[in-house]
Amino acid sequence: QVSTGGFDDNGGCEGLVVDFKGRPVDKSRVGGWFGAGLILVTELAERVCVMGISMNLVTYLTGDMHLSSAKSANIVTNFMGTLNLLALLGGFIADAKFGRYRTIAVSATITAVGVSLLAASTAVPGMRPPRCAAAAGGEARSRAAGCVPASGGQLGMLYAALYTIAAGGGGLKANVSGFGTDQFDGRDPREERAMLYFFNRFYFCISLGSLFAVTVLVYVQDNLGRAWGYGVAAAAMAAAVAVFAAGAPRYRYHRPQGSPLAVIGRVLWGAWRNRRMPCPADASELHGFREAKVPHTDRLRGFDNYLRADRTHLSVTRPLSKSQNQLTTLRRR
Repeated sequence: QVSTGGFDDNGGCEGLVVDFKGRPVDKSRVGGWFGAGLILVTELAERVCVMGISMNLVTYLTGDMHLSSAKSANIVTNFMGTLNLLALLGGFIADAKFGRYRTIAVSATITAVGVSLLAASTAVPGMRPPRCAAAAGGEARSRAAGCVPASGGQLGMLYAALYTIAAGGGGLKANVSGFGTDQFDGRDPREERAMLYFFNRFYFCISLGSLFAVTVLVYVQDNLGRAWGYGVAAAAMAAAVAVFAAGAPRYRYHRPQGSPLAVIGRVLWGAWRNRRMPCPADASELHGFREAKVPHTDRLRGFDNYLRADRTHLSVTRPLSKSQNQLTTLRRR
């Protein structure tokens, strides 16, 4: 989402974009580069955490937890895959109900908790199997020397930390860039140029955070200890949460408008529920036919059953809601 929208010619708001207290926005006081800069801090911290953990996690699992290389690599790929898939859920939650600010705030807090759990699991001796001198000589020598792999409880703590991070990281990945562009009005030429420049800075923060993670943070993990390395990442994420929350009065907020996934789901479910009903011979029998802005077509006629005028919860005497109008428009496309 690039265009902010919702502003009138005087810089006010038509109800879509509001400030922290739900009032029409004053573009001279909220949003702009100040709010966007605070959001970039959150993205920078997220990159430091995720890259700092994933880039060097295999060596921790094989060297300290005494797991096989195959299992260690599988744990890391499952962790990263889950994080990226949960971005779909994070975007859906923000669009459908909570908005981007709340979703980012909660997700960043969850990420900070997850990294703190990971740092604690590496610092507490009971959360790791006992050392074995031959662990560095390869898997065969480790087994021959009687190296004990991590127990179920130790792995459970590790999994809890990793997937807590994945849950928070998914919400951040889906919403940070969009919330950053919400701070600019795409219909104002000056702010539109600033919005485009925001993406340059956004990807610069991604690169800077990744560079810091794979150099400084990995060095700290290998030479000072995992607890120190993950502790730095946890502190960075906690600081980012504080900075992000402190900027709440200076952001512009888009009211949630509903998720397209929910609209599509209602269409599919309604069409399936009425699948045994014959399709109307006359398209004018469809609910909202005369209010639709897109011409009706004969393609995918099975979806017409969702918009039948004789459905009790879509009375023709009641005007189309915004969501129903979206469904009608979706069918006619």
